Amino acid sequence: MVYQEAVSFLGGVGFALSIGSPVEWGIHKYILHGTPKQRKMLDFIKNASVAHNDKHHGAFKGPAHYYRDITNEQEVIHFSKKDVGIIAGIAGAVGLATDRAYCALAGNNSFNGNDAAFIAGTVAGTMAYYGTYEFTHHYMHDIGKRRLEINRTLGDIVQGNERDGNLRYSKPLLDSLGNIVEFYVDEHRSQKRNEFYFEQFLVNGLEKQTKINKENDFEINHERAIVAVAENTSADTLNELTIEMVRKEKELVSSMSNSEKVKYLFQRKIQKCLRRSEIFQYIDDHHFIHHYKYGSNLNVVFPLADWIMGTKKDSSRAELEINQKYWLCPNSPDTERFSIGVDREEAVAA
Repeated sequence: MVYQEAVSFLGGVGFALSIGSPVEWGIHKYILHGTPKQRKMLDFIKNASVAHNDKHHGAFKGPAHYYRDITNEQEVIHFSKKDVGIIAGIAGAVGLATDRAYCALAGNNSFNGNDAAFIAGTVAGTMAYYGTYEFTHHYMHDIGKRRLEINRTLGDIVQGNERDGNLRYSKPLLDSLGNIVEFYVDEHRSQKRNEFYFEQFLVNGLEKQTKINKENDFEINHERAIVAVAENTSADTLNELTIEMVRKEKELVSSMSNSEKVKYLFQRKIQKCLRRSEIFQYIDDHHFIHHYKYGSNLNVVFPLADWIMGTKKDSSRAELEINQKYWLCPNSPDTERFSIGVDREEAVAA
């Protein structure tokens, strides 16, 4: 009997996980990005949409400033405990309905421990998928905060602290540079070192894209923009960047209590593992396109529904590297010009 109930429980978990991607897609599209009409239907939809759509997505002024606004954890609004309870309740109701439908087809209208186990498994599977969503989304943006700090320092060095909002680099390049800088920060924060090695492809990549900026070789807001670029070599720029980030890290850690250090270093370990993960990088790039045009790439955890529903847009490293409309401003100025909210229709049409 216990064995049968265990199998039923696992069946419920499997059922919930199998529908996780389309359910996540639907929640993201019709609740988190609910239209004014959908918001009037339920307070749950209104509250979730105002938090996620208006605050999380409405904080930015175009994808070029993704790291300045969107990756700020204060703008990542999670579901409240009440909302999580609603999600669990809905999962239970779906599990019950599915179980009853199956039993009716089988000609068995009784309700026993196996049925209860299936429903419990459906709730558990839903919570597991939801927990993965929360974990993944949180660390995309938490790592993004670190990216922002590194990118700003890089941009300021490249521009001689003359932030004009026009400098642009590709996300793959910024992420790769961020990863190696983070590696040096983790390895050498307790040491005094004045020279760091960067592989030639990174130096060449920075040099190539800096040259594109200097030569006005791409458009910003449909116009050729003048980009202020200081006369630094790419190798020297990266070395200066790393020295500065190691210094900032020492300063930050030294200001913490022992308990804060333990918690912080634990978080750094998690971020390190995720930064190295190709799967995490894939869904991070996938999610970035969602911030560019948030009718696209609605799945955060598993983009199966995006493929099925036709909302999957190319987020490959090659596409993000070549297509300059996706290039980012590493050091957006702190001005109102770069933090004006956009409404839903305007953003979807972008």
